[in-house]
Amino acid sequence: MTDSEGGSSQVPAPDDRTPDIEPVGKRARSVPAWAWLVLALALVALLVLLIVRPAWSSNRDSDSAFGATAPDRQFTKSLAASGHADGIWLDDSSASSSYLVTLPADTPREQTRLHVTGTSQVPDDSTVFLSVTMDGQQVYKQELAKGDNEISADIDVPTGLADDGQVRIAFRADGTRNVEQCTLDHSAGMQIHLDPETAIQAVLAEPIHTVRDAVVAWDRDVTIVLADTGFDWRTAAAQLGMALTRDGHRVTYADAIPGDDVHDAILLGPADSLNGKLGWSASQQDSGEPITVGSAGGVPVVGVTTTDGPLIATFLTQPTVSTADSAENAPKAVTPAPVAGNSVPVDLLDADTSVGDITESRDWHIRYTLGELPGGRLPQAIRVAMTLPASPSDLTWMLNVELNDQLVGSRPLNPTNGQVTIPLPPQGQLVENTVTLSVNRDRDLGGCDVRVTTYPIQLQASSALLLGDDPGAGFTALPRALAPGFAVYVPNTDGVDAIDELNAIVPTLTTFVPAQYNPDFRWNTQPAAGQPFIVVGPSSAVNPTVRIDDGRIVAGPDNTTLDIPTFDNGLLVEATRSTTKAAGLYLQYQGSIGTTALPDFGRETAQVVTTQRSFTINADGTVAPQ
Repeated sequence: MTDSEGGSSQVPAPDDRTPDIEPVGKRARSVPAWAWLVLALALVALLVLLIVRPAWSSNRDSDSAFGATAPDRQFTKSLAASGHADGIWLDDSSASSSYLVTLPADTPREQTRLHVTGTSQVPDDSTVFLSVTMDGQQVYKQELAKGDNEISADIDVPTGLADDGQVRIAFRADGTRNVEQCTLDHSAGMQIHLDPETAIQAVLAEPIHTVRDAVVAWDRDVTIVLADTGFDWRTAAAQLGMALTRDGHRVTYADAIPGDDVHDAILLGPADSLNGKLGWSASQQDSGEPITVGSAGGVPVVGVTTTDGPLIATFLTQPTVSTADSAENAPKAVTPAPVAGNSVPVDLLDADTSVGDITESRDWHIRYTLGELPGGRLPQAIRVAMTLPASPSDLTWMLNVELNDQLVGSRPLNPTNGQVTIPLPPQGQLVENTVTLSVNRDRDLGGCDVRVTTYPIQLQASSALLLGDDPGAGFTALPRALAPGFAVYVPNTDGVDAIDELNAIVPTLTTFVPAQYNPDFRWNTQPAAGQPFIVVGPSSAVNPTVRIDDGRIVAGPDNTTLDIPTFDNGLLVEATRSTTKAAGLYLQYQGSIGTTALPDFGRETAQVVTTQRSFTINADGTVAPQ
């Protein structure tokens, strides 16, 4: 090779060659594009973990926070304590439900969540979503897995949403059937049950220290602990227990503070006995106020140191308790307005009068006890007023009415603009009743070209039970007979365990005692002549058809109709008359019946209640067929 000057150039030997050095920029450009993509995705995932925090992460942190909280800084309000003792059921005909929760007002909350548990059934050809709103704001929506599955979710209550001390929680199920062929039924076939243990839970910044917050913190199961079983304290305990039972609580009595759920206990007795016997200490010593938030085992507990049962029972179960914003309180008079007149609006019976959605059908349940109606009178009809949506001319809204699972009426709503009156037969009514209103959509057109549409609908608050003059029979006649006023008589208290007696009789008394009435208890006393009564135990002033005598349940002339050994644990309940022909209720119990469920009391005259089952005894002493 010749250079420009004509000389020869030397080719270096292989060992002398200088290796090529690749520029840095060129090496960087050689990194594959997919590597940059992987790096970007990793950064995005890191941002999600640090900032967005997915639900599973927050739930795990939430579980840790609640599990590590001391008992005196925990708040739990379950569905059962909010008026849904059996939980909430959602299906195609009742796809939504809501309830109101009151939270502590004087105790700051560090964290508040809704803990949801339950079960779901979703067909394989359906798609179903469960959503939760709080005060109208959607906070959760999740598709439910097909088949039979458990539901478990922890949903934070947004900051500021419950600052007013209350939050309305609504559950809603939206579902549709995924079918390609033509069908007139597009319902999802879903069944969702939210357990009674579903609850609002809060981590409190400090222990509860005011009366109203302590009352709000009571869950469904409440224990009244008696430090003194004298007659005045027994009377106050019974009156308080009946009021709490009517308020939706399940009350039990004890002579010692329970080991679990201490904050759900109410201590009753003289202050010295609460301190010395139960180990309770008031937050402010020597205050002398009859209602005080103290401490037992390091947990805030309400202590009641007065025997004025009617006053305390009324104050603690009425809206007046919202004024108790200190550690102690001394009410002197509380008089709730009585329900009067010939009709009872359904909103006073806790019926859902909010706007709801309807696609194919929707149900409303109205529950009433004869004792809570004016004069204990039986309703003769229900007046239904529905706000109907604008809808196609070929669409008819049909109303079906059931009384205690028996169909009593069916009417189209369109011709009367949603206003109808349905008779309620007296023979179908019980002491405790449920009226179910079912609205169904019916269309003249059909086929695959008709769109499935959801409409708004509302049960108006002007809907009401219309009271009649039927006297009733058997147990259903008792609320009317007791309405003018009566006393509870316990003729013999010798050898009677006060705790067992209260546990045995208070649930039944609550069923028959008129609402907002606090009867006097007269111990070791026979019923007054010619006056309505409730008597507990054998009495020479009463002529029961059935009785417990010398360890046997007997009825009929010379015990020839019924004569069987009595139970160890059970209760005899009978509508009867005194020797002076006054109407009343007769109770005899033995042993401990605990929280045994009571039967439906209807037009029969006697029920035998045991821990296994109940059965009816007719007026002539014969056993009624099941």
